[in-house]
Amino acid sequence: MLIGDLNNQLDIHSCPLKESDTIFLGIDSGQSNIKVTAFDNQGNEIISANEAVNILTPYTGFYEIDLQELWMKTRKLLRKITGKINPKFIKCIGLSGHAGGLYALDRDLKPLKFGILPTDQRANIILERLKQIGICKELFEKTGMPLMPGFAIFILKWLKEFKREVYERLSYVFARKDFIRYKLTGDISTEISDACFGFLNVYTQNYDEDIFELVGIRDAFHLLPELRDTSYEIAGYVTKEAAEETGLREGTPVIVGAHDACCNLIGSGAIRGDAMCSAGGTWSINLLVIDRPFLNPMWSCESFVRKKTWMLEQYSPTAAISLNWFIENFFREEKQKAQIERKNVYELIDEEIANINAKLLFLPFLLGLPPGYPYQSNASAAFLGIRFEDQKLTFLRALYEGIAFIKAVHLEQYEKYFKIKEIRFTGGMAKSRVFPQLLADVTGKKVIIVDKEETGCFGAAFLAAMGIKEVKDLEEVFKYLRTKKTYFPKKSYARKYALFKTCCQRLSEIWNEFEKLRFQEDDEDLVK
Repeated sequence: MLIGDLNNQLDIHSCPLKESDTIFLGIDSGQSNIKVTAFDNQGNEIISANEAVNILTPYTGFYEIDLQELWMKTRKLLRKITGKINPKFIKCIGLSGHAGGLYALDRDLKPLKFGILPTDQRANIILERLKQIGICKELFEKTGMPLMPGFAIFILKWLKEFKREVYERLSYVFARKDFIRYKLTGDISTEISDACFGFLNVYTQNYDEDIFELVGIRDAFHLLPELRDTSYEIAGYVTKEAAEETGLREGTPVIVGAHDACCNLIGSGAIRGDAMCSAGGTWSINLLVIDRPFLNPMWSCESFVRKKTWMLEQYSPTAAISLNWFIENFFREEKQKAQIERKNVYELIDEEIANINAKLLFLPFLLGLPPGYPYQSNASAAFLGIRFEDQKLTFLRALYEGIAFIKAVHLEQYEKYFKIKEIRFTGGMAKSRVFPQLLADVTGKKVIIVDKEETGCFGAAFLAAMGIKEVKDLEEVFKYLRTKKTYFPKKSYARKYALFKTCCQRLSEIWNEFEKLRFQEDDEDLVK
């Protein structure tokens, strides 16, 4: 019962729903985009809509969103959906959202005006201080996380020191998807897949007051809301006020929801420990489900969607961000041609680079890397091996390969300890006809693309189905997923991949010097 996307203006009434039909709604709230997708009880996408959210940068390194805008746009999307689907068919709502950052309620249970994103850097000063006094190693051993300034616990410490009046107004802190659920239901809670980003002991999967003591904010421990053991239990029901705002039916159950990486993994079908979920969106996200905590500075060891399960996550800003940057800067003519031919520019470049043999290397580090992995955080991007005869398409082919190489580096880290048989690939780059084959060739693994384009929304909707017992457990996800395409390795990139790693290892001092060059003051530019 595939009806389409709202942008295509396809009418739901062209395929009317029956009284016996069941719809599950998935709401996926990422850092800069919100998506809402409805699925029937066979897992088919019925209708989908999305909205961009403005990211505010009031100061260098500060990244925020206006929570009023976030709710307004979420409400708008739900209105669009309920304008096409009778809300009585929606049996349950699932939620997905980015992890990290800070979303909070004040003492009157009103949301703060701004939410702070996980990319926010204001708490760097806090993290550096903790590193200097040797606290970070103990925090890593307790949380299983490489520490980032965008974790709520460090932002809380920053607020205590620099915005005391805001800190003292707080009553609860929770995650992005918890804010959406609060607006829908009035429920104030969170669950383990989001709370693990700085608040949980990785072994017990419970709140750990010692973490707050180490950071110096024991007095903030009371700000933590109720902690739920699973991501799929019913947390509340759509209120009368929310029903009037969204068009949803009052009393519709809403599950607690999960971290978006968990939902993407479920939506890809990588729920077994021999499959890696790899996302090719802006960031390169690489996920693996495990049944015991396994700590390594090369990855985050996170709680999965129920207690006694965990998920490893390696991430780096090395995927579509590089591709988008290159196309915006060097393929403007191709973008215009694609518009004239009514094609997607990515389809056009796929056709043009399919048979290009590139002798270049691209290092996809335009935004550096997370602290500590897989290479140093001040790594920078580069094309290496350029010759006079190299053309624009050669550079683009090398860029594709560089993105695949860094995914192979992430995979290689996992395979030191776990046997991985296949990669389940999702995200915008999964639509390419070239990149998934390239990924199979570089990694030597089978690469599977499933039929769900919005895997995050589908994962959230599937958890909603679990919440009302429409499905029994995660294993049933395979009843609703169909393989769209499987790519098998056809050629070897072993020599070029080895050269890529060698370059990354030997450029350490060069990257340090480039960082000094980028941030030093140029005396010649100073006007006295």
